[in-house]
Amino acid sequence: GTADIQELSKTHEIVSRSKTELWHRILTHYLPLYFPEAERFHRSSRTDWFLAFLDKYPSPHMISAMSRQAFIADAWQVVGRKVAKERLLSDIYTTAAGSVGLPVGPDSDAVRMFRLVLAEGRSLIRQRNEIEARSVELLSGLPDYQLLTTIPGIGPINACLLYTSDAAD
Repeated sequence: GTADIQELSKTHEIVSRSKTELWHRILTHYLPLYFPEAERFHRSSRTDWFLAFLDKYPSPHMISAMSRQAFIADAWQVVGRKVAKERLLSDIYTTAAGSVGLPVGPDSDAVRMFRLVLAEGRSLIRQRNEIEARSVELLSGLPDYQLLTTIPGIGPINACLLYTSDAAD
């Protein structure tokens, strides 16, 4: 079982590195071109909602083409379960109305490429979540794992690493 746990850990590292590289591409290339003001709504690379939102609204011009209420109704499900969701969407709408992003059409190749990158990011998030769930499934019954996960900042993958390094000793 140690080899399986090590493979989970190594694969998680590969997926995490790929996700970090992709986030840098989004934050340093795509957002500055198409919706530079959107970066302030990005809170964590662990959440899928921001990528789903950008996939649906890759350009602020697609948002400001709607009325505020139509946008809020249309985007309501995309942002997931958020506290003060209406305020967030209203803030996004106001931000989009004053955006300096390039006006690109929804069927343009630029938007297609942006959406391709966003789909890759969403896939990497799903892969990471699957690996973490499997780690919990494999190790949750072990006393050492249970003890390790009581330490703040130690999640399933960190515990995997620590557990396998102890097993190798």
